[in-house]
Amino acid sequence: MTRIFSLFILLVLAVSCGQQTEKTTDLSELEVSEVSVEALLADASPFVEQPVSLKGTVVHVCRHGGQRLFIVGEDGEDRFRITVGEDIPEFDVELEGSMIEVNGIVKELIIDETYLAEWEAEVSEGSKHDRGEGHEGGVGHGDNHGEALDQDTDPGDENEDHGEEEGEDDTETEIASQLQKIQDVRDEIAASGKDHLSDFWIETIEFKIITE
Repeated sequence: MTRIFSLFILLVLAVSCGQQTEKTTDLSELEVSEVSVEALLADASPFVEQPVSLKGTVVHVCRHGGQRLFIVGEDGEDRFRITVGEDIPEFDVELEGSMIEVNGIVKELIIDETYLAEWEAEVSEGSKHDRGEGHEGGVGHGDNHGEALDQDTDPGDENEDHGEEEGEDDTETEIASQLQKIQDVRDEIAASGKDHLSDFWIETIEFKIITE
């Protein structure tokens, strides 16, 4: 399933052998729905702002701050974004390849013309921003709507080890890239027949590594 942004805050893990749990909120008094990655990708709207539990294999952890990761379900293909919770600083890259169970709250960002116009204005003004690359709690990094923009890498991953300041040519290229992303989203909204797109992700409350 095509996804558009790679919107969204994930957990610090000292990964060890065996099973590990990070917890920030007591879920004992909440009614948590068990869902699959495939079900959320098909339609996450019934679960927005609701606690859910799902399992999946971690295929990517953001190298740029560890604020999000992506998991796949049984089909091993389509991925869903998971972000850290407010009390969880980051996810450890060593989670990649692990099967995890995540409990968290489903979040939604409405992407409409107002949002795109604001994003376009920021780009034109040369402002630094995360739109289309992923607000944690905003448009998602690797969003569940838009891998078309995020692909398999995170913004900053390619350049984080270079230690060089962005030059004028690089800035112009980035601006052009952002404007093209905005147009791509407009085209997708038009093709959808609706006045907006929705980007969904899960904000983590707790998770654990599953070992066989």
